[in-house]
Amino acid sequence: MTRRLPSLNALRCFEIVAAQLSIKKAAAALNVSESAVSRQVKILEDQLGTPLFQRNHNGLEITDAGQRLALSVKEAFDHIADAITPFRAEQETVTIKCLPTFALRWLLPRLKAFQERHPLVKVSVQTRLNDMTLNDADADLGIRYGMGNWPLDCVTELYPEWILPVCAPSYGGGRFSGADLPEATLLHPLPDRRDWRTWSEKSGMQIETRHGLDFDALDMALSAAEAGLGVAMTDVVLAHEAIQDGRLVVPLPKAVPTGISYYLVRPPGMRRRREVKLVDEWICDEISAARELVRRYAA
Repeated sequence: MTRRLPSLNALRCFEIVAAQLSIKKAAAALNVSESAVSRQVKILEDQLGTPLFQRNHNGLEITDAGQRLALSVKEAFDHIADAITPFRAEQETVTIKCLPTFALRWLLPRLKAFQERHPLVKVSVQTRLNDMTLNDADADLGIRYGMGNWPLDCVTELYPEWILPVCAPSYGGGRFSGADLPEATLLHPLPDRRDWRTWSEKSGMQIETRHGLDFDALDMALSAAEAGLGVAMTDVVLAHEAIQDGRLVVPLPKAVPTGISYYLVRPPGMRRRREVKLVDEWICDEISAARELVRRYAA
């Protein structure tokens, strides 16, 4: 069915003028000139063939026809806004797939500051034990952990991983030191225990890594270390706040590189919305402190 409608721009100007009963206030609200608003109202009156306002020395007075039209126009625009809102909300949401420990120990503690700066951008964080794959189409961004063998235009290296042992201040009666490591209960971030093996080989300290407690994620091993259950091998960045807060201490400040890094992944071929770019740039800016921290441990 073909609808015969007047100018929608004129209707929008009319709605604001009717609510404000002022050309000047309507112009300010619409961020246009007063003459532009007056012109649109005149266009609408000409199209409808009836005056909508009476102009007198006190300003504007809306006519009976104008009042009836103003009520209908407001209801119509409200219906349109309600219909569009779900789509707009979806566009303004940025979905990030992120490894659980990175989300809990780095991303989420900083997310409040981003939301305060950009209150209209909703960030949805999906934690996965498995990395986001490069071809995932159901997320706007991903935090990946690996060797970096992805197309350069799809990833940005956030920081290289360096690891070292940490434990609770009270572990070993509060007198635990690096010399006691061979006798410690080892907390393995992953069941393959590769982190402790890597650290043992590169640090030159021979440790039996076949024993200890196994976990499925670094955050679980760090929580166990904070509870005093043993010594965890950790990424220096993801344990930094716990060390600063005194929940963890470093019995032997000897960090070694694993040859693996964290990366920010962008699915190829996807149109990058403004909101996604804001989150992308924010992560890259925030992570600069982590890179500086790694440089200090590596020195």
